[in-house]
Amino acid sequence: MSYCINPNCSKKENTGKPLYCQTCGSELLLHGRYRVMRKLGAGGFGMTYEVDDSGTFKVLKVLTNNLPKAIELFEQESLVLSRLQHPGIPKVESDGYFKYLSRDSSIPLYCLVMEKIEGVNLDEYMRLERSYQPIAELTAINWLKQLIQILHQVHNQQYFHRDIKPANIMVRHNGQLALIDFGTAREVTQTFMQKLAGQEVTGIVSLGYTPPEQMNGKAVPQSDFYALGRTFIFLLTGKSPNSFPEDPRTGELIWRNYAPHVSQQFGNLIDYLVAPFPGNRPKDTYHILDCLTSLEKGSNAYEPNYQKAPDNDKLIYAAIWRRTIAYLIDYVIIIIVGMIIGGILGSILVNLFPSMATLPNSAKATTGPVTDAVVGGFFTSSFGLFGLLIVFIGTPIPVARFTSIVVFILQWLYYVFLESSSKQATFGKIPLGIIVTNANGKPLSFAEANIRYWSKNVSGLILCIGYIVAVFTKKKQALHDIIAKSIIIKK
Repeated sequence: MSYCINPNCSKKENTGKPLYCQTCGSELLLHGRYRVMRKLGAGGFGMTYEVDDSGTFKVLKVLTNNLPKAIELFEQESLVLSRLQHPGIPKVESDGYFKYLSRDSSIPLYCLVMEKIEGVNLDEYMRLERSYQPIAELTAINWLKQLIQILHQVHNQQYFHRDIKPANIMVRHNGQLALIDFGTAREVTQTFMQKLAGQEVTGIVSLGYTPPEQMNGKAVPQSDFYALGRTFIFLLTGKSPNSFPEDPRTGELIWRNYAPHVSQQFGNLIDYLVAPFPGNRPKDTYHILDCLTSLEKGSNAYEPNYQKAPDNDKLIYAAIWRRTIAYLIDYVIIIIVGMIIGGILGSILVNLFPSMATLPNSAKATTGPVTDAVVGGFFTSSFGLFGLLIVFIGTPIPVARFTSIVVFILQWLYYVFLESSSKQATFGKIPLGIIVTNANGKPLSFAEANIRYWSKNVSGLILCIGYIVAVFTKKKQALHDIIAKSIIIKK
C-alpha cells in the first residue's frame, strides 16, 4: 500500500505501489525514494508516518504548521540530528530534510526522514507495561547513565534538548534508550547568550518536567539535567512529579517517601539534578558521569552543594516554651479525640458483644463499660505506651483494653504521618511556626518519624526525664530527638 500525505486528499490509501495518488494525483514516491506506508500519529505541529526507503523502514515527520517559528524549529531539528551521531539519537541523512508539494497546493509541506526507533516511549512503558509500578534502582542507574552519555554528545556539540520528558525517551526492544524529538533543541552561541541576558528566548514548557528558569525563557544546558531528574522521579515512584509537594523553605521536591527502594546516595544524585536553581545542579555531563562512577563503586566521592548540612549557627531552634505549648495543644487534641473514640467504640462493642463488659468474679464493680472505655482512651492518649500499660495492668475490662489499643494506634498515626508529611509538624506545632527535620534540615522520612515516635514513648516510660533533656542541650533536643537525630526549628 502507498499512503498519500496531501492534507486535502479525500482517500489517502492507494493499493499497490503507484507513482501517483489514484485520488488526487499527488506524487507518492517522496523525494524520489520514500514511499509512505501508513500514518503513525499526530501531535504538536506535525504528523508522523512510516516510510519505506528501499526496504528499510524509517519515520517521516511532516510539518503541518507553516508559521515561521514552527518552520525554524523544524529546520533546526534536521540540522541537529544530522550533526549528531550516536546510537541513542535517531539518525538523519544529509538529504533527509526536504520540501514536498502536493498537486493541488502551492504551499509546500516540510518533511524530515529519520531512523525509526523500534520500541515504546517511557510514558507508554510505565503505563502499559508496568501499570505505573516503579522501576528498580539498578535499572534507573543504568538508564540514567545511558541518557547522560547521549546528552554528553548533544552538549558537546553545543546544543541542549530543552524538552526531556518520558514521552521523548524511547526504550528499544533490547533495553537501550534513545532520546527523540529535537525540535526544540537550542544551540549555545554567543548570540544565544546575549538573548538570554535580554530574556528573548523561546519558552518550551512540559508541565512537571520543565525547570523554573525555562518557564521564564531562560533555559540553559543545566535545564536538561532538571528535566532528566524529574523524569527519573516519575520512573522511580510511578507518579507525576507535579503530584509531590515542595519544601516551602528550599523549593525542593519531597518525593523520597514514595520510593523507599531508592538508596540515600542515588536519591541525593536525583535531588542534585533537580535543584531549583541551575547553579546548584551539576555543571556538565562530565560531572554527572563522575557521580555515577562513584555510585557504581559504592563510594561517596561527590557532595552536591545543596546536600551539605545547614549551618547550625543560622538555624533557629524552637524555644522550650514553644515546644511546651505545642505539646499541650497536641495533648488536648489527642485526649479529646481519644476519649470520644473510646466512648463510641465502647458503646458499639458492648452492644455487639455484651461479654466484653463482664468482670471476672474477683473484680470489683465498675461504673459502666462505656465509662471504662473512655477512661482507657484517656490514659492511652495522655501517656502513650505508658498509659497503655496502665490500662492493661490496672483494669480487667476487655472493652477498655480494646479501645486503648485503638487509641494508641491512632496516636501513633497522628504523630508519624504528620511529622513525615509536607507539613513537617503536628497540629500543635503548626500555629507555633515550628517544624521537625532530620539532622540535615531535610523532612523526616516515614522511618525517621517512627524512630522519633517510639523514642518519645521510651521517654514516657522513664517518667518524662527524656523531655527534660531538651533544657540542657544546645539544639534544644529531647532524648527522643537525640535518638532519632531530629531537630525542631522555627520556620
